Amino acid sequence: MDKLSGSEAVYGFAGWLTTRNTITEMGSSKECGVVARLVDEFCKANNLKEPRSNYNEDLTFPPE
Repeated sequence: MDKLSGSEAVYGFAGWLTTRNTITEMGSSKECGVVARLVDEFCKANNLKEPRSNYNEDLTFPPE
């Protein structure tokens, strides 16, 4: 089986969040620990590699 691409993993994670019975609230005024735990759970379930220590240097965020 092929490994998931980055975009496939992002879409898959979003799809999983939208199908769970539990509502996950996210935003600048919300406690974010739950999101990190869900990302970890999703990554482990899909055998995704751990992020590199400097992955944040390659991130670009879309403007609001």
